[in-house]
Amino acid sequence: MSLNYKKILNEIAKNNKDFHPISEEEKSLLQKCLYEMACDLDERCRKYGLKLFLVGGSLLGAIRHGGFIPWDDDMDMALSREDYIKFQEIFEKEFSDKYELRCPNTKYPNGNRFMQIYKKNTVLRTLGEGNPLQPQSIYIDIFPYDYVPINRIWRNAKGIRANVLMLIASCVMDYKYPDKLLQEYLKRDKDGKKFLFYRNIIGRIFCFRKPEVWFEKVDRVITSTRITDLVTSATGRKHYFGEIYEKRVFFPLSTIKFNEHIFYVPNNCDEYLKGLYGENYMIPPKENNKESHFISEISIG
Repeated sequence: MSLNYKKILNEIAKNNKDFHPISEEEKSLLQKCLYEMACDLDERCRKYGLKLFLVGGSLLGAIRHGGFIPWDDDMDMALSREDYIKFQEIFEKEFSDKYELRCPNTKYPNGNRFMQIYKKNTVLRTLGEGNPLQPQSIYIDIFPYDYVPINRIWRNAKGIRANVLMLIASCVMDYKYPDKLLQEYLKRDKDGKKFLFYRNIIGRIFCFRKPEVWFEKVDRVITSTRITDLVTSATGRKHYFGEIYEKRVFFPLSTIKFNEHIFYVPNNCDEYLKGLYGENYMIPPKENNKESHFISEISIG
């Protein structure tokens, strides 16, 4: 079944008067806020020796555009698992004046499989992100990077378990907190109905535990303190198996200029980005393939 989640959300938004395409002015304000957040988080992390680094679209933007991808409106960052844990430990002391933390296996409420940092006194309401466990605020995603077992059997067992638990967690989340607009749209399409039907079955079967408990299980499964020559971002866009790289691709970290700030980045950005986006990652997509984003409200505070 080929269902593009973001395309579905955009189609819903086009036909809903509560949402509108993000304007250039709104996008500029959002990018400015995200950039200021990233710089601030990076500077505070450095005080404790924590190395926050760019990944995903944010790294691609730095390489290809020297900053944000012009049509992008989010920020992707990461920490090694060791730094990821330390960040949680110092959050209350160092970051809670301006930010809220959502992360599995912490005292904070959580409805996602990885860490998200929300800026207080801001508002961002977008379609498909009405999770009641998460603030409706401007945020930055921070992904943990974990070591991967060298033994193929153990690696496959761990990866399959992680992916299954992520599926269960997301299905239980959708079952407990359904997005009515999304469900109504999916019901119009044959593949959409099947997609919704199977996810509802999984959600109903496993709803004996709260979704946040399932997300905590995901986090515990992927956490690995045993150092190997392989790493992965198990909670990233390609999940456990899709983002396995040799450790040397990431560590030791390098640096790059993003706008006017120097951020940490993977050691071999080219190899990482080819794995994530393909050989032609430096060629921008055609106009009709660029993502369009719809929002109902934004406020920087």
